[in-house]
Amino acid sequence: MKIKLPDGWEIFYDDVCRKVKTLTASGVWSADASVVLAWLANFKADEHRYIAAHILDRTTFRTEKMLEGGYKRFLATSFRETAMLHLGTSNINIRDWFEILREHPKGIHSNLLLCPVTKAGESGDSGNHIVRILTGELFNQHRTLSPFETPLSNQTNNLILIVDDFVGSGVQFKEFADKTNLKEAARNNKIVYAPAIAYYKGLQSIYEENYGIDIIPLEILGKSEQFFQHENGIKFCGDDINAEQDVLACYQEMRLLDPGFGRGGWLGRDRASLSVMFQWGCPNQSLGIMWYQGSNPWNRLARRRGAQ
Repeated sequence: MKIKLPDGWEIFYDDVCRKVKTLTASGVWSADASVVLAWLANFKADEHRYIAAHILDRTTFRTEKMLEGGYKRFLATSFRETAMLHLGTSNINIRDWFEILREHPKGIHSNLLLCPVTKAGESGDSGNHIVRILTGELFNQHRTLSPFETPLSNQTNNLILIVDDFVGSGVQFKEFADKTNLKEAARNNKIVYAPAIAYYKGLQSIYEENYGIDIIPLEILGKSEQFFQHENGIKFCGDDINAEQDVLACYQEMRLLDPGFGRGGWLGRDRASLSVMFQWGCPNQSLGIMWYQGSNPWNRLARRRGAQ
């Protein structure tokens, strides 16, 4: 499928390459510029290079340091206010609050707990990754609750912060909620669920379950963050000359570039068509061309993290 290439598109392409080098050199993107540029070099046709450059230009990239900073702000504001209500006090200043979180859980503050969204028997998934980021500087590791070793439904009068890196479809969280009896746990505890990033459709599906918990994402990706919005008659998000359906058709053809590409997820799970990357990989709601492994000599941009 041929698409129209706007005047000056090569300048845009070169600007994206310079942007990648700047972001990686400064540490804003904790990625190797050579890996990102090698991914761009996979594409030989001008139309494909143009689309790939737009994907990078629209990419939401989050590092461990970014998420640590985001959670620190959240803990100092929304979560601290929730804690003061739960503890029945209004005089915990920010400095003292972080001292409490870093303390070994004992005495009157033993009921502040941190819990990952995880699956039984797994320790390397995304929820545990967030816990590893938070423990040490922000949370004492002994405040971490393993929901399958110490069931949530057995807890009483605790303030429990549940964390994860990404909400995509919401399926994994709902499976976690079912297996941990979250609704029952919420009747006896104050529970706050704070994913780092939430895609609005998955977030809505979780809200609809009415778990009885507070849901406070650090960042929400709305429809405008979708690379393809899948609406008839709209223009491509990257320019004002191509219909989205034409660019989408061209992108679909790019699947033929490598015989090792799988059949599923080319548009991201549930056609979410996001361009999201964490330091440790892409959620499967991101465009498949970002995380498909392909075969030699295909240069992959990022690995795919666990299904969400």
